[in-house]
This record gives sequence, C-alpha cells and structure tokens, in this order.
Amino acid sequence: MSEESTGMSRKPTAQGRSPGEERRPSVRRFGDDDIQRILQTAAELQERTSLVPHDGSRGLTLDDLRQVAREVGIDPTFVDLAASHVDAPFERTESVVAGGPTRWHFRTSVPGEIPTGELDRILQAIRSTLQEKGEVAEVWGRIEWSHDEVGSTIVGISSRDGTTEIDVSAVKSQEAGLIHFMMVPFGGILGGAALGSLLGISGAGILPIILMMSGVSYMGTRLGWKARSAWWERRLRRLVERLAVVAQDVARLPESD
Repeated sequence: MSEESTGMSRKPTAQGRSPGEERRPSVRRFGDDDIQRILQTAAELQERTSLVPHDGSRGLTLDDLRQVAREVGIDPTFVDLAASHVDAPFERTESVVAGGPTRWHFRTSVPGEIPTGELDRILQAIRSTLQEKGEVAEVWGRIEWSHDEVGSTIVGISSRDGTTEIDVSAVKSQEAGLIHFMMVPFGGILGGAALGSLLGISGAGILPIILMMSGVSYMGTRLGWKARSAWWERRLRRLVERLAVVAQDVARLPESD
C-alpha cells in the first residue's frame, strides 16, 4: 500500500533525516576561540587582513568553517592548514605550588623548506611577537632563537626532507618563584601589621596574624600566577601560529630530480 493511498507520509526526524537514513558519524566542532584563530590565521596565510568572526554558541565543524571562508573570500585550503596549527600538539607542566603551569612546549610543521635568505623574516616574526631581541644560534642545522630573563624561551626552526618543523618552549618556574618569594612575605608582614594594628595586637601576639595573612597572600599569589601563566600560554600559542603563517609564506618544496 503506497503512502499516497493511505494519506500518510514519512516525516523527517528532528535532525532533518528520514527514519531510514543512515546516521552520520559525529565530527569535531570548533569553539568560538578556535573559530576566530583559524579564520584569522587562514586569512593571513592567503595574505588577507579581513576577518569575520562568528559569535554563535553552537560551534562549527571544519566543513562549516570552509563554507564561511568561501563566503569571505578565503581559500578553504588555508582553513585546513590553519586548523592543523590550532590542533598542533603541545605540552604544559603544572605546578601545584605556583598555582598554574610553569613550562610549555608547542610543536607544529608546514610543508616545504625555508631558504636561508628568508630566515630574517622568521626572526622578525619572533622578535615582533615577543618584543625581545634574543640571541640566534645554529645547532646541528637547526636555527635556535633564545631569550633568558627570569625564565627561558627557546624557538627552534629546522627544515629538512621537504618539511619545516617549528617548536617553541618556555620555562617560567623562575619567574613564578620570584613572584611568590616577593609577594607572600610582603603580603604577610604588611597585612599582619595592618590587621594587628586594627585589632590592637602587638609584640609576639602578632606572629600568628602574620602567618595567617601570609597564607592569604599565598592563595592570592597562586591566583595571580594562574592568570599570568594563562597570559604566557596565549602569547606562546600566538607565536607558533604567527611563525606557521610566515613559514608557509616563504617555504619552498624541494625540486624533484
């Protein structure tokens, strides 16, 4: 008996599929921050400066991002490349004492090799992003930029076998230790003295108050370092993405024989 003869029709499901239609496998959906970074990086890779951010709350799939890129004039190929940099592997080492990460290591790669004459553009991208001149050295064919001031930051660039590898590492445990060393005693003594004066306590009786305020100061410093470490992580991630853009622009695939 046909659907027309019964007066009934098969209705699609809430997702727009008919009951017999095969369910698609789940795919990754990018959040708002990733969407903005991917589209921005893709635009830079194509030497464009315009960016149309998406403010939706559902997130977008990679196919959605490709469609948005087409609408704003960006080659979807560069969206794929930018997304690979957003998903680039990285490691962070948390410090329970400090209250946040103190070490990071980011890695990514782009196809092609960077000609020696184009290395200045890479160094300029590092210096302009981190606002530090740093020092440059060549170690076993690998170019290293480093800066060591209250913690080290090292950028490594190596081009071989048709691929350019980029890795960025930073160790900020010394900076975290210095901040805690300065803030905790200062907050404890100053806060303890102020509270003791307010309560009319002096002499040896103020020592427990100083210890208590030192604990309060320590908790506040841990929160402060958590925010500071998040700032460092954003800065390092931005550096990796910027280097990938420049490397993609100057890298050349080796000529085949």
